[in-house]
Amino acid sequence: MKITFCVSEDENLGVELLSYYLKKHGHEVDLVFNPKQFDKAYTRNKKLAQYFDWKKINLQQLKAQKPDLVGFSCVTATYPWAVEFAKMIKKELNVPIIFGGVHPTLKPKIVMDNPEIDMVCIGEGEDALLELCDSFEQTGKFRTDIRNIWSRDGNKIIKNEIRNLVENIDQFEMDRKMFFDKLPSNYRTSAYFVMSRGCPFNCTYCGNEQKRKIYQGKGKYVRQKSVDQAIKELIDLKNLGTKHVLFVDDVLTMNREWFKEFIVKFKNQIGLPFTCFIHPKMFDDEEAKLLKENGCKLIWYGIQSGSEKVRREILARYESDAEIEKAAEICHQNGLKFMIDHIFDIPFDIEPIESARLYNKIRPQMINCYNLLYFPSAKIIEHALRAGNLQDQDVYKINRAKSITYQTGALSEKSAESRDFYREYALLLTVIPLLSKRTVDKILISERRIRFFGKLPLILIPMVKVILNFRVGHGFIPMAVLNTEIFWLREFFKVKFKKK
Repeated sequence: MKITFCVSEDENLGVELLSYYLKKHGHEVDLVFNPKQFDKAYTRNKKLAQYFDWKKINLQQLKAQKPDLVGFSCVTATYPWAVEFAKMIKKELNVPIIFGGVHPTLKPKIVMDNPEIDMVCIGEGEDALLELCDSFEQTGKFRTDIRNIWSRDGNKIIKNEIRNLVENIDQFEMDRKMFFDKLPSNYRTSAYFVMSRGCPFNCTYCGNEQKRKIYQGKGKYVRQKSVDQAIKELIDLKNLGTKHVLFVDDVLTMNREWFKEFIVKFKNQIGLPFTCFIHPKMFDDEEAKLLKENGCKLIWYGIQSGSEKVRREILARYESDAEIEKAAEICHQNGLKFMIDHIFDIPFDIEPIESARLYNKIRPQMINCYNLLYFPSAKIIEHALRAGNLQDQDVYKINRAKSITYQTGALSEKSAESRDFYREYALLLTVIPLLSKRTVDKILISERRIRFFGKLPLILIPMVKVILNFRVGHGFIPMAVLNTEIFWLREFFKVKFKKK
């Protein structure tokens, strides 16, 4: 049988995993991609987004592919687009639609409230989706008793139990070529790669906390591929033309022995520059040396707040200021460049200057600033309700992904009346790596100077980040963004003005 996955905005590693597994077992897989031009976090314009809307084009592509099943893998940010496109599909095509991914996993009942969605896959979907496709291949019908899958029986929703997690994930490779053949070349040359599932930490603002609860008693949540399997897949990736790897594993160094074996083999057999995520509590001088010696160009980790109390009590992040400072010191001593994340609008976090002082002390090469995005059922929602950052009606919106982007204001009326910390401080924090430590210290003791940065246009933030990316040797990132937008503009006009 044939399934078409509908994907928007960015490459989807989850879909690539599903595609590889289904093709391996004899099924046909295709892709429809919507670049969401002018409707992304870094470039949003309602009128331009309406003009450069790919949904009608995607619908024609879907009709031509004639799938037996249409699949969507959604995070919260892409869920509204997926529901809207699913409605369009149902008006034109008599084809079953299945939703999966993080958002449907956390809120399957709400997703199934949409009549155009026939099924929801909860949790990891390789074996569940394979069983579903096999059943159609054998009988012409989709079974309704498959674990991990909810489906409809008239007005009734059939809710099947969650299956155990697969401990050996070596069997799950990624179908990279499916995306690489349809996306701009920069996706191939600077490629994402993941070798693990699950995160060892339980931050209150992250979906991992709730996914861990869903899988409680169902097996080991955090798993890694064997080193040899990871290297095999990376060789395949390099053969496709990849020149730089971004490891998107939550913490590359979480298993010390695995990491030490992997990093040496990576250098000897792959030899590409790479970027990776680490955590201050799982990082030491030996690991820093191994990263530096074996091709790491930049490490990336979240701090999120300069307040140790907020990190511990609100975010469930237990690294101390001393541990954060030690991790930064290790990076500087080993010549290892590092980038950090900061989140504004965290409940009870009302001292951005405290964060600015910490970041000026540790001196990262880049600082990424975001407003807090609330994900369904995240523990931090309880803190936000208690702090008055959210109201009950906001939780309703969050569960349906009618939320905000990381650059806009807060959801609730009460919070919207309070200070907009992103507007006031995001540029100041972003520019810290461009200024000397002494200059930043002088700014932070002057309310007038701090207010000056808050009055400057936010468009300066991406401009500063372009400069910083070039300084850390990641100039290919802003160039890739530009290349991507030009590519999709060209593709859009090709289709729009195609001779009939």
